[in-house]
Amino acid sequence: MSRKICQRLLSSVLVVVMSSGIYTRSLAAPQFQTNLLTNPGFESSFAADGVGTGWLKWVVSGTPTFKQITSTTDTRRVTEGANAQQIEGANIAYSAGLQQVVNGLTVGKTYRFTAYGHAWASTGDDSGTSTDTINLRIGIGPGSTYAADANITWSGVYTYTDTYGLMSVEVVATDITATVFTWAEATAARKHNDVYWDNASFVEAGSAIATEASSDATVEATAQTAQATQAPSVLVAPTDFPMPTPDDTGQIIYYVKPNDNLVHIATIACGETMECVEKIRLLNPGQNLDIIYPGQKLIIGETQNVVSPNGSAELSETLESSDSTTSDIQDTESTDSIVEESSEGMENVEQDSEVVESTPTPDETGAICVTLYSDINGNGVLDSGESLVTDGTFSLVDLENGETVDTYNTDGTSEPYCFSELATGTYRVVSTAPVGHTPTTRVDWDLTLATDSTANLEFGAQFTGENIETATVEPENTPLRPALMGAFGVMLLLSAAGIAGYMVVSRRK
Repeated sequence: MSRKICQRLLSSVLVVVMSSGIYTRSLAAPQFQTNLLTNPGFESSFAADGVGTGWLKWVVSGTPTFKQITSTTDTRRVTEGANAQQIEGANIAYSAGLQQVVNGLTVGKTYRFTAYGHAWASTGDDSGTSTDTINLRIGIGPGSTYAADANITWSGVYTYTDTYGLMSVEVVATDITATVFTWAEATAARKHNDVYWDNASFVEAGSAIATEASSDATVEATAQTAQATQAPSVLVAPTDFPMPTPDDTGQIIYYVKPNDNLVHIATIACGETMECVEKIRLLNPGQNLDIIYPGQKLIIGETQNVVSPNGSAELSETLESSDSTTSDIQDTESTDSIVEESSEGMENVEQDSEVVESTPTPDETGAICVTLYSDINGNGVLDSGESLVTDGTFSLVDLENGETVDTYNTDGTSEPYCFSELATGTYRVVSTAPVGHTPTTRVDWDLTLATDSTANLEFGAQFTGENIETATVEPENTPLRPALMGAFGVMLLLSAAGIAGYMVVSRRK
C-alpha cells in the first residue's frame, strides 16, 4: 500500500471520528424552548391605553393607569432591553394586571409561565425605598378566560419591592389554548402604588412532577419556623378545602396548609372578591397576612347563632351559665322561638332550627350587585367614559336547588342593581346582552355569598349593530311559491321560442 493511500485512509478515519463526535454533542445539547408569548419583554410599541402590544389589561377594582416605562427614565424599572410595563396608582387601592392568550399548546404537556416584577409602595417620594408592600402573583388559566376565573392556577403571593424578582407557575395543559395573567393588589391607598413587569416567558417545561402531601408533623415543624407557605422554589397549586364549622364562640377558624395563599382562602370562605380578602384581614388584627405560613391560625368568618354539641341553640355572645343562657334567650327571642336546654325540648329545638334556616335574619344575608356596561373598546374592562346598556337581562340562580331566585332588566340608569337580602349560599349570575350587542366578558359568574357581604359584578357588551331583520319571508312549504316558479319558467320558454321564431323569419326574408 502506497504512502498516499495510507494518508487518505487516515484522513477519512479522522473525519468520521470528528463527525461522530460533533453529532453526539448536538444530541446531548438541551432542547431550545420557544417562548410562546407575544412581546414578552415589552420592547414593541404601546397602545393608546398604555399597554404593551400583544397584552391586554384587566381591572377588578380601582382605576390604575397603565403606561410605558423606559430605562432612560429609570434604569431600576427595566430588567432587560429599553422598556417595561408600569401600572401606576396614585392615592388609590386597586386590583389589576395584564393578560395574554397563548395558542398552539399540546394537551398533557407541562408549561411554565415566568415573569419579573416588583413594586414601589410608598407614602413618600423616595423612589428607591418602599414603606409598604403590594401583593404580586402570576397565573395560567385554561382556554381564553378572565382574571376572576376560579380555574386559574396561581403562583404564590410575592412582595418584591424596589428590585425585580422572578415569579413562576406551572400547569399541565388541558386545552390547546391558555391565558397567562399578572396580578397586583394594592390593598391600601398610598401616594405611590406602582408595579412594574418585564421579561416574561411561557415555555414547555416537560413532564408534570408529582408532589406528596405534607404530613401534620411537617406542617407543625414548618409553622414553628414561620416560613412562607409557597416559596418561589415550591410551585404547587393550593387545593380546595371544606368550609370549617364555627367553634363555640361563633368564629370560623382555619389553619393554613402548605401552598395556601390568602386570596385562595378568601375564595373558599366568602367569594371571589377583594372585599372578602379585606374582611379576613379585619378579622385578624395584628397579623401581617402578606406572608402566611403553614399552621397559622386564621379567623375566616363569624356567625351570629351557634348550635352547641348537645343540640341547643345559643347566642354568639359569651354566656356564663346554662341557667342564665335560658333566661337571656327568653328575654331576647319571641315565645315561638324559645329553645330549652333540657332533653324534653328537643322537638322545639328542631322546629326552631327549621325556622332559622328558612327565614334568615338580616345579619345572615348578603347582596349581589350587577352592572352591564357598553364596552366600547372591547377590552373586558369598564373604562372611564363607557356608559351602561339598556334592555339587558340578569338572572340569579340558586345553585343548591337550581331554581331562579330573581331576574332584572337593565334600564341604563339604575345600575348597579343589587339582588339584596339573599341567604348565604352559592349562586350563579347569568347576563344576557340585548340584540345588537356581543359580550366581551364571561356571561355567567358563580360565587359563594358570605354573611353580611356584597359582591359587585361587572359584565361588558360591545355594540355591533347586528340587529335582527324583521322582513317577512314566505314559508318554503307554501303551494303558491312552486306555482309561481313554474309559471315563470313557462314564460321564459315561450319567450325563447318567440325569439327563435323571429330569428328564423328574419333569415328567410
